[in-house]
Amino acid sequence: MSVVWREMPDQTWHALPMRQGQPLTAVELAAAGVQLCDLSSERGALLMVRPGVWVRVNGQAILGGVRVLEHKDEVLLAETRLYFSMETAPVTTAYRLSEDGRPPICPICRGPICDGMRAVQCPGCGRWFHQLDAAGDRLAKSCWTYAPTCRFCSHPTAFDAVAAWRPEKEETHV
Repeated sequence: MSVVWREMPDQTWHALPMRQGQPLTAVELAAAGVQLCDLSSERGALLMVRPGVWVRVNGQAILGGVRVLEHKDEVLLAETRLYFSMETAPVTTAYRLSEDGRPPICPICRGPICDGMRAVQCPGCGRWFHQLDAAGDRLAKSCWTYAPTCRFCSHPTAFDAVAAWRPEKEETHV
């Protein structure tokens, strides 16, 4: 699930989870004249701005009143500062091999992740890891939860973990 981080008056950050198919309104964003819709975890979010409303994304004006936001985009709206994050919580899913693809190799056990296997795609770096329960003669393969964080991007591996990326971790430019 994508998240919009809103800077509060006391310089702390508040997470606004985005709901698939339901926009975040101007009231939720604390910014009149804008709406934000989650496109999907792979495509970003759609920022819609009414004519005459001052908005900048990464310092650039919104032309035509519409902009697709990507991970870590900064949005300035008059007195409000937002960051959009596509980072989600990890989820176990049945891996589906694309028609023209080849199976990924699990970076922990070095075994292939085959079509239909239970696996986790790291929300931070996108690598696939086994996450198989024991069944019959097969032993459990919990490669995703093998360590407390992903060895490549340090995203937490706990399924109830909060997002690893937060706006306050970004560099401040003076």
